[in-house]
Amino acid sequence: MINPWLWLTLAFIVLNWLAVWFEWRVPNLVSKPAVIAAMLAWFASACACRAPAVWFGIGLVFSLAGDILLMLPNRFFLPGTAAFMLAHIAYITGFNQPLPRFSPGMAALLAIFMSFMVMTYAALRRGVRSRPAFRRMAGPLALYSLVISVMVFSALTTLFRSDWAPGAAGLTASGALLFLFSDILLAVDRFVKPMLPARLWKRVAYQLGQLALTAGAMLHFGS
Repeated sequence: MINPWLWLTLAFIVLNWLAVWFEWRVPNLVSKPAVIAAMLAWFASACACRAPAVWFGIGLVFSLAGDILLMLPNRFFLPGTAAFMLAHIAYITGFNQPLPRFSPGMAALLAIFMSFMVMTYAALRRGVRSRPAFRRMAGPLALYSLVISVMVFSALTTLFRSDWAPGAAGLTASGALLFLFSDILLAVDRFVKPMLPARLWKRVAYQLGQLALTAGAMLHFGS
């Protein structure tokens, strides 16, 4: 039987997508944080977890704070970004308990992934520095890019680890990549070139990413 909190999470996700698509302001403001709140309740109620999984719950708490802050006026953008950075740090901590053994496959993955992230950051940085109003964001953007890169790489390493089952590793890796895709869309839309369709797609990628990360952690750490 599917946990009722999961059903509620899925219902809020669908409502939020519809609210973004049809530009329903109040349903959007309510359903966006409600997705992560219901997901956190699902995680807390259904996961008979070992201690490391608590870090994924902490990550959801900071993500909820970030969602709320990013719905407020622009002066709350940096605090919202900081909240998501703390969420990534919590996920990094959870993924690396215990620390994995570094392998040649992980080294190749790190080289490929960091090359992609450097090129992506360089493109975003040019967009930020070309607009005087955004230049102060160059430093925070660099720090955030580094932290989310470590989070995504930590999630991808589960694919090479014998202590992670393929199903759990696949969910967490795909969830982290969706989260990254959402943040890249957000950054391009905000700092480089506004893209109207990105409003929906970044929400879809973000929420599915969080859902996959949470489900993967529950599969791995659950009893």
